Amino acid sequence: MKNEIDLGAIRNEIKAYMDLAEKYVCEGLLSNSCLKLKLAVSKAEELYHISNLQLDKELVLDIYMKIAKHYFKIYSITYNRNDVLPSCMYYEKMIYFYEEELRNKPNDLISSLKKIMEPYVQLLWISLEINEIYIFKKFISKAFLYSYKLSKISKLYYDKQYYVLVNIFKGDYYKNLNKFNKAYIYYLFAMKTMKKIYKNAPNEGMLNDIVILCSKLSEISKRLNRKKDKIKWDETQKKLLIESEKYNEK
Repeated sequence: MKNEIDLGAIRNEIKAYMDLAEKYVCEGLLSNSCLKLKLAVSKAEELYHISNLQLDKELVLDIYMKIAKHYFKIYSITYNRNDVLPSCMYYEKMIYFYEEELRNKPNDLISSLKKIMEPYVQLLWISLEINEIYIFKKFISKAFLYSYKLSKISKLYYDKQYYVLVNIFKGDYYKNLNKFNKAYIYYLFAMKTMKKIYKNAPNEGMLNDIVILCSKLSEISKRLNRKKDKIKWDETQKKLLIESEKYNEK
């Protein structure tokens, strides 16, 4: 009974912190919200350690995601890289939780891979945004492996887009290092996958992404002095832009 009362008291405390955090968000006080969410997640971690219940684990992960998103919103206002580093930390925490789940060989592998790819994508994108190369290099290999595995076993086109994103991230990484041949290869991998997805499930968002990727390939072709390739990607981009007008007419 004592343990039940203690757990109930902890849950009430977490809820109180989260209610305050939401109140601060509504008032535009994101920093204050993060402080309350940190208190909430500290208690949630304690709760999960005691209970070992799935619902308490999901609560911890939910708060991690909230804090990470809040810190990124702060960064989008200040553009101070120090404001977004906590966001990276909480995405890393999420990854470690989900990797443990994968090590335990879950019954629904697709679901577990989808869950781990979301923080991976956010973390890699932020690390490139703030040029935090150590973080990028630390996590890119496993992200590539998981996204590739997911793209092979899932029949859903949305799930295959994680593989596309990881290839684009690798392309951007090598482009920033002026390693244009490698950048071109990864952009090309992404393009081939995106074309297959679009062919089977055409939509405006995917078409716009393909247009952007054409622009990246055109730019790299120019850097590599591949005139024929540049012409090809420029012409492809023009055709796709004409095709995109069909969506605007609807």
